[in-house]
Amino acid sequence: MKKVLILFGKSKWEKSKPFINAEYQYSYEHFYTLCKENGIQMYRASYQWYDKENHIFKHAWKYEGTEGNWTKVESITPDLIYDKTKADIGTYREKLVINEHYPFINDLNFTRVIDDKFITSLIFSEWSKKNWFVKSEAELNTVLPELKTEKIVVKPVSESGGNGVCIVNKSEIGSLDFSNEKIVQEFIDSSNGIPGLSDSTHDLRLVFVGKKLIYAYIREPKDGCFLANLAQGGTLTIVPIENLPKSLDPVLRHVHAILDSFTDRIFAVDFMFDENSRPWIVEFNSMPGLYFTEKEKPYMMEMYQELLGVFKRQLALVGK
Repeated sequence: MKKVLILFGKSKWEKSKPFINAEYQYSYEHFYTLCKENGIQMYRASYQWYDKENHIFKHAWKYEGTEGNWTKVESITPDLIYDKTKADIGTYREKLVINEHYPFINDLNFTRVIDDKFITSLIFSEWSKKNWFVKSEAELNTVLPELKTEKIVVKPVSESGGNGVCIVNKSEIGSLDFSNEKIVQEFIDSSNGIPGLSDSTHDLRLVFVGKKLIYAYIREPKDGCFLANLAQGGTLTIVPIENLPKSLDPVLRHVHAILDSFTDRIFAVDFMFDENSRPWIVEFNSMPGLYFTEKEKPYMMEMYQELLGVFKRQLALVGK
């Protein structure tokens, strides 16, 4: 039986169970069971558990497939790694070491590019707001004349879930933390909504496996907030694919034309529509979740089946 290991971030091996959240655990168990039924044994491990000298994972969690029965196993050598770590440069360096001996989905070159907000703003410049690097309040002051909106967006180069994103008026920049390098861009006023779908502040996420659009949803922020991420208290509304605005079509054709160098890519792309109903790419995410909310559950099995197809195709290439 082939072995696929889902790689995640920092964790203590001494933990009594692999998940704190029961709903997350249920989703993973459902997916792991599907994989096992198709001849793939799934594992779960932190990149910290990788033995760099012996090129094995010292520890991993294995789901046995009955009533939450997770077991601790040792000395795992997977055939394929499915990367679910957070986007940061330190973790990326650790993954490069592992990648010397094990293939990854997504390809690490894809992950490095797609999770870097500055790089994607350059690649997709026609549909992205221009970004500037800033390391201090003084540097930010030098680029402020280039920013035409009163509100500005300051965010980390590679983070997800809305972590570290600040939307402030230009007069409030003295309150910002510049302990780490940031990127800054103009604010997109999305309060007019999405043509035919929404009439309020939003972002729109599209989830893809390869060129196949699995599902789409609108996220709207809680009152008094501009960040629509679910982790920041936003709400989620599923959008039927056939109802998506046609103005997205040329953007998506360009996205797929650029990304076609990477086969079996798994990613999400977020959009906002400005006051003139023009779509803008906000960011990409190379690791859409395996956990599905109640509203997303009708699309769960389709996503899992597509992921299973990716695993099978990539496992067929191992050793060739």
